[in-house]
Amino acid sequence: MRTRVFFAALVLLVCACGRRERDDVSGAAGALPSAGPDPIVVRVPRDGGVVRAYRYPNLDSLIWRSQQEAPAMERVLSFDAENGLLAYLSRERGPGWLDLRLGTARTVGTARLASITSADGWSIYAVDSLGAIVRLTPTGDWQMKTAGKIRRLFPLVDGTLVALIDRGERSILLRLRPPGDAVGDSLEIPRPDRAVATPLGDRLYLGVKGDLLSVQPRTFDGLSKVSADDEILAIAPTPSGDRVYVANKGGPRLEVMDRYAEDMGGSVRLPGLVTELRMDPMGRYLLARPVTGDSAWVVAIGTDDLVGTVQTEWRPDLPAVTIDGLIATVRQRDVVFVDLAKGAAVRTAPNGADDLWFFTLWNGLRPRAAGIDVAVSFSLGEEGGRNVAADSIRQLQAQRPPSPPDTTADEPAVAVPVAPTPPPSRDAWTVSFAAVLSEQRAREIADAISIDGQRPRIVKGETAGTTVYRVIFGPYNSKADAERMGRASKHNYWVYEGVP
Repeated sequence: MRTRVFFAALVLLVCACGRRERDDVSGAAGALPSAGPDPIVVRVPRDGGVVRAYRYPNLDSLIWRSQQEAPAMERVLSFDAENGLLAYLSRERGPGWLDLRLGTARTVGTARLASITSADGWSIYAVDSLGAIVRLTPTGDWQMKTAGKIRRLFPLVDGTLVALIDRGERSILLRLRPPGDAVGDSLEIPRPDRAVATPLGDRLYLGVKGDLLSVQPRTFDGLSKVSADDEILAIAPTPSGDRVYVANKGGPRLEVMDRYAEDMGGSVRLPGLVTELRMDPMGRYLLARPVTGDSAWVVAIGTDDLVGTVQTEWRPDLPAVTIDGLIATVRQRDVVFVDLAKGAAVRTAPNGADDLWFFTLWNGLRPRAAGIDVAVSFSLGEEGGRNVAADSIRQLQAQRPPSPPDTTADEPAVAVPVAPTPPPSRDAWTVSFAAVLSEQRAREIADAISIDGQRPRIVKGETAGTTVYRVIFGPYNSKADAERMGRASKHNYWVYEGVP
């Protein structure tokens, strides 16, 4: 028995030592994930050029580069991890997407846009020169005109859009559900000086002079109010939304509001007044920008203490808290990584200030088997051209039991054949709403879509040896007809050339 205990202890000791060696990264303030998504840093040339990605923290180990040069960028809007799309705003104020799978960049729209924002990296919302709300996606656009001056847009993670509209001395919150045109609800509020939504989208905080107002954007169930010491300058909720940090003109400190107690229950002393607050996406640190000077005060969220000051310029992307807890700062032409625990710089990227930096966790740049990313092609042939009826329909017809004979009829019943789908033209375009692994799920999606009494059909196919069920309309003779059908559905869709 004693021998077994000794052996088990020895195994645990060896495993612990091995783990420590694997996780030991020079200059790391916190452990990098040993499993799960890869820590990635994407570097986009600010003046335009080839985009590069590295597996953080190895900044000298290039793992990906774009096939197409990206335009000069102002800032990154958001990232769609499911589709590998990085939504951005170009220096000419044109929004677009950088496709990390294909290595291509696409800027859309040349019209002057305002209030440009994105929550998921797929849908980009803005206000055009005529005051209409615009949604841009890789598969199509949507537009809605509203009364009043739109000041801010807040896209939520559930697909809802909240618009802040000024009307005289008051403001209105509208809740929309694109691509539908109906207003779900509205709420009149005092005209705010600033507004911010929580990352989860379950709260909207409004600064009105010295009052902090809170509203639930999904229900608009009234307003709650907490008074700050003075006029509010900046608002920053934690990623979970349990606390809200507020900077005001009253003095050199941050007030901390407890969301559940709904009062200012804490504070953080600072060396001076603050003009901007930037929250760590992982909720470890809060960066505060002083009124004067090129520096950032770092507040530890766990203890509400000021834990350090770092020298840095302020840009839309930097300073930022990295995946392993370092502070990425801008110092002239270089990007310098500071370890707060050591109080020193531990890594420098020479000329890194020439790039926009974006840190994320994503597995999309891992090596992939050959053939996975080969484009799907559809070959009709002579037989396919004559009959493109859905496989699922033919399958149901084969499974359907024969009807009993009609013994009351004077004449025998004559079977009426199902009219075949007309063969597509040379240029065939298909509208697709989903490609799922379950036929039942495909039918649920199809049943939820109706255009003038028509419902999409389900096509059974195979991709890389896996059976998939596609929910589609078409084929159509032109891309314009297919796009028109997709927009009329009021659902997310994409259009491709060919017939499944």
